[in-house]
Amino acid sequence: MLKPEDFDGAADRMVEIYSRIENFILRDTARRVLNAGKLTATADRLIYKLEQMGESRQEIQKKLSELTGLSEKELRRLLRDAVLTSWKDDAEVMSQLGIEISSPLKNEAYMRIIDAEYQKSRGELSNLTRTTMDAAQRDLINLLDDAEMRVSSGVQSYNAAAADVLDAYAGRGIMVTYPSGTRRTLEAAARCCVVTSMNQTAAQLTNQYIVEGGIEYILTSAHIGARTRQPGQPALAGHDSWQGRVYKIRGSEPDAPNLLENTGYDIDPQTGDGTVVNPLGLHGYNCRHSHQPWDKRLRNPWRDEKGNLIDGTGSEITDKENRERYKNSQKQRAMERAIRKTKRQLIVKQEQINASSGEYRNTLQADYDAEAYRLQQQNKAYNDFCAKHDLQPQYERNKLAGFGATQTKAANKGARRYQNAKGK
Repeated sequence: MLKPEDFDGAADRMVEIYSRIENFILRDTARRVLNAGKLTATADRLIYKLEQMGESRQEIQKKLSELTGLSEKELRRLLRDAVLTSWKDDAEVMSQLGIEISSPLKNEAYMRIIDAEYQKSRGELSNLTRTTMDAAQRDLINLLDDAEMRVSSGVQSYNAAAADVLDAYAGRGIMVTYPSGTRRTLEAAARCCVVTSMNQTAAQLTNQYIVEGGIEYILTSAHIGARTRQPGQPALAGHDSWQGRVYKIRGSEPDAPNLLENTGYDIDPQTGDGTVVNPLGLHGYNCRHSHQPWDKRLRNPWRDEKGNLIDGTGSEITDKENRERYKNSQKQRAMERAIRKTKRQLIVKQEQINASSGEYRNTLQADYDAEAYRLQQQNKAYNDFCAKHDLQPQYERNKLAGFGATQTKAANKGARRYQNAKGK
């Protein structure tokens, strides 16, 4: 079993790799849109557009090739660490039942399972990079078209049009669209892929221990701030309803309801294959809950003597506290997204400043300074919110590739200029 805290920060390095891809695309796209403003004739812009499609794709492919090796190496490390961490916890439980299980790295059958999960996850990341490249191409053409339409209609100058469309582009970031129609930012898609892959890979090994030991029951992990059911969703979408409980793999008992019916996850008792029947439940998208082999003779570590739900430290988790923590954690995630959004906008705004001159450059600089001041206020609000609601600040989630010490220093200077200009 992977504990909820085992997921903390695990995806940060992978997300940083994909953030570097996003930063490259944002800067590259901004430069190409800004350079189009130097052309005067519509025909010239059409030719330019066609040229940029090819050049942009080549540059992105080159960057993706550089980072693909890093992402695959990081994925293999993540899955290996997840499997070993889970094995140590499962081995302790199995030992209490008189069953010894070997390290997954010393068992060929287990290694085949790990490799199969790695290949599946690798394929998902490959799809993610391909989707990213296609999205970047569409975005470039749409931005060029949007800017040109604004100019041709007499609404704006090209500089003003480019500034508006690039600000909006930086604000939303690179979006990934799934076959279901769901849209996520590139970094969110990468994080979801990593967390889900870690969870499902460790689960498949746990299932093998269950089958080999003839185990009938499993125990789910628990944590405060578990996902709650939203309107229109099935009951199992509320992870708070099934966490920290014992379930029977086949059939049910009064003190051990059926696993599939209550969590949306199924385990084949013959092969050990685990299946996420409903992705809203256990081991589904972004789920941080896990399961482990269990026997009802053992003491449930997620329940106190009165049967109340507790976390890993022994503190009781009430329904009210869980709902409040979940609501606040969602607010925290939203604040982190807003901070990253502002950083993206500052990066693109700096590209605009670098490509401009004269009075218009001063106008852009003033816009940059206002954004920099907003970032400063967002960071303060984030820290205040975390302190008020006893949340651990997750500064890794606020980081953005391409926005390092140099950019932070420039933003701080910009914020001070804005304050001085406004007399704040």
